[in-house]
Order: sequence, then structure tokens, then C-alpha cells
Amino acid sequence: MAVVDTNTYRLIRRLYTVEGLSQRQIAKQLGVSRPTVRKYCQGSCLPGERKEYQIDKTPLRLAIETEIIQIFNEYKDAPKKQKINAKIIWEMLVRSGYIIGESTVRKYIQEMKIDKPEIFIPLEFEPGEAMEFDWGDVYAYINKIKTRVSVFCAVLPYSYGIFCAVFPDKTSSSFFMGHVMAFEYFGGVPLRCIYDNLKSVVLEGSGKDAIKQEKFKKLEAHYAFEGIMCNVASGWEKGAVENLVSVIRKIAFTPMPWVESYQELQEHVTQKCIQYSMTHRIKTRTRTIKDMLEEEKKFLLPLPAYPLDPSEEVKANVYSDLTVRIGGIKYSVPPEYVGMSVTVKVSPFNVDIYHLGKLVWQHKKGMHSSDHQYIPEHYLEILQRKPRAIKNAVPINKGVMPVELADFLKLCKDRDKNVQFVNLLLLAKKLEPATLLWAVKQANLTGCPSYDRVCFYLEILEKKADEKNLQEEVIKVRSADLKQYDHLIERSRNTNEKADS
Repeated sequence: MAVVDTNTYRLIRRLYTVEGLSQRQIAKQLGVSRPTVRKYCQGSCLPGERKEYQIDKTPLRLAIETEIIQIFNEYKDAPKKQKINAKIIWEMLVRSGYIIGESTVRKYIQEMKIDKPEIFIPLEFEPGEAMEFDWGDVYAYINKIKTRVSVFCAVLPYSYGIFCAVFPDKTSSSFFMGHVMAFEYFGGVPLRCIYDNLKSVVLEGSGKDAIKQEKFKKLEAHYAFEGIMCNVASGWEKGAVENLVSVIRKIAFTPMPWVESYQELQEHVTQKCIQYSMTHRIKTRTRTIKDMLEEEKKFLLPLPAYPLDPSEEVKANVYSDLTVRIGGIKYSVPPEYVGMSVTVKVSPFNVDIYHLGKLVWQHKKGMHSSDHQYIPEHYLEILQRKPRAIKNAVPINKGVMPVELADFLKLCKDRDKNVQFVNLLLLAKKLEPATLLWAVKQANLTGCPSYDRVCFYLEILEKKADEKNLQEEVIKVRSADLKQYDHLIERSRNTNEKADS
């Protein structure tokens, strides 16, 4: 049977339908076979159209498909990044004795439709209805060190207004502080907040059956929103935030920023979020993020009278080395608290130590396990009693101190530099910190600082202050009272006027 083109098909249909010729006559006139005319004359099929037909599966294919289904069921609960694929299944089949090509296995899996992505329903939100959250990881240079940074991302899915907070970790205190920062950034709170099944949120269970953590319930209550947990492996339920980490990485961390601190990094990221909202428009929307965000802010719930304290409170004992241990990191306290129990408030960047409600000391939070926070002045009393320990004292050699004092220890060449350093700390009890640090800096600039040189610059500073006080002193002259003279002049003027008249 010959394959006809569109023009021949048109002639066959025309001769048969309009002119009423028989199939024999049409075949003779057009020079095609009668079976071809019979196929196309009634318009039951088109040229080039292939008939679909079902191929019966062979016993071998049925056995292979059964094996593939068993493998999928066996590994269906594997972690996302350890899911099996067609290549792995092919290798397992070959080891089981099947002689089959990898492309054939891949074709079978596609036809079986068991490795297809889960379908989802596009969602649409009203202004102020929801906010979505997610965590991600990026890199930045902080104080010249390449650092892995945790980014807490928030988005309002109606307007696609975005916010990102940067933290050194993903602890609960970082999670709660991220909320406080996001709510304050947007100037209000949505009706619902949508999450994955995060440990900071969920005590047990998942999705609609999740049991929430007690601290998270306080966050909900204080800001008057409802926390919604997604079902397992249902990222589409918070689709707006799923791509936000990539957006943040592109607009704020490419190229990697160079900053001195997390505070400077936060300012950088916040500014990039503002610029993105000011200039960007989502492809499927007619208005810019800026315009829609301004509209949405009017529908957000008002902020509470004061923000929730995101820090975690823990009880700790002060050890004999004058430290408390939090997360394996040591934080020193004044010697009068040794052996006592204290309350420690841990936030993403600070560790505050309290005793009976009184603030004992505020530390910066250590960023790694060996980043102990020793304050040298806490150890002055014991170092005075045990001077031989000064040379090797860890709180001096690795203590937390202003850069001027740290430079003093690095630059001082004297063998008793640690003793001189202790004397400087004792001197600090009598002077304003700014005054002492100025003198230490001047001594450091000589390239070979010492305690005596610091005292020399303090004496210079004291002399300058005395000279300045002398210059400011003035002789106080008692002013004469001229009111009586004014009265006499006025009376004389009145007398003369009367005489003239």
C-alpha cells in the first residue's frame, strides 16, 4: 500500500465525495492502488497517521519489571540524597544475572511511571495571609576567614517580599531570633507561618499531626500567628521559599562578601534584599514586588509591645578555673562566683551570665569548640597570689582583650612581658579605659612596648591635661554697676529739657 501525500489524499476525497466516482475509477485516474483508495476515500484516517497498538510484554520483561518494583519499594524511605536511580537499578539487575542494557532499564522505568516527580497544586495567597521560612548555607569571608554561614530566609508569598538573617549556626536561638528580625523588618506579622518539620518547631510527628515545641508555642502566642507544618516530602506546600536560598546566594553572596563581622554581613544582606524588592518583578505578576509589598504590609498583624527574647536559658556551675561550660566552650566569670550556680542566656552571638537575677558578665559567643572566652581581669587576684603562674597563664596568653593589649603582648620583647601585662591590668582599675588604651597604643607604635613606656605616655597625657587646665583659667574681674550713672544722666537730661521750655 503506497503512502500518499496531502495533495493525493485531497484528490481521492474530492473524487469520491463530490464527483461520486467509484474506488476503481479513482484508482485508475490517479494511478494508485485500490486498497489505498479504499483506506482514504471515506476520511477514516489521515496520511502519515500511525495506528497505535499494544505490544504484549514478554515473560522476561515482566520479571524485570517485578524486580524493579521490589527495588523501589525496598529503598523508598532512603534519604533524599541517597535515592536510587536507573543506573543503580541496572547495576543491581546485572548482578542478579539479568542480561539487559542500561538504556532499556531506563526506558522500562519511564514507561512504568514509578520514578516520576510528585504532582502538586499551584497555591495562591491573600495579602498578609502567610509567611514561609527555610534554612540554607552559604559562604562569606568574615574577618578574612572563609566561613560557612547559615541563612534564615523568609518570604511573603503574596508579594514575594523577602528577608534573610545570617547566623553562625541553626540552633533554636538563631531560629527564634530570625523570626523576630523578619517580623520587625516587614513591620508586622502574618496570620500563618509555614515550615518544614524542623526540630525547633516540632517535638514529634509531622504535618497536621505534628506536636509543637513549647518554646515555639510561646512564639506563636506572643506574635499571634498560627504555625503550619508541611507534610513529609511536600516542599510545594511552601513553594515560594523553596528557591529563595538560591536567590539570596545569587544577590548577596556572589561574589563572596568580605566583612569584618556578622553585623556587617547582616547589613550587607539586608541592603541586597531591599534592592531586590525595589527593582524586581516576578514573571507571572503584573506589579513589582515593591508595590505589592507596600500593599501587603497594610494587612499584617501589629507587632507586640516588646519583642520576644530568643535566647535559651540554661543552668550552669562555675568551675574552679572561674568558667562555665556551654557547648564545650569556656566562659570566665569574676572570682567571687566560683562554685556557684548561675543562669546563662545563650543567643546566636552572645552569652550573658546571671546570678540571682544580676548580670555577672556579657560574653561574645564562641564560634568553635576551642574559642574559649577568658577575660584576663577575672584572674588578676589569683595571679597576684601566684605570680609564677603568670608566664604560662592561658587567660593571658589566649584571653579576650582589646586589640591594643593584644598587640602589646605580641610586640613586647621582654621576658617578663606577662608580668608587665598584669601590671597594666592593675593600672586599668585606676584609669579610664580609653586613657590607658591610648597610652598602650602609643607604646605599641614604638615597635617595642613596655610597661614603663606606657607609664611615660600616661605622664605626657597628664602634663598636657594640666597645661590645658592652666590655659582655661581666667582672671575674674568684678564688673562695675553703672545703673547709678545712668540714673544721674537721665535726671540731668530732664532738668535741661525743663529749662529750655
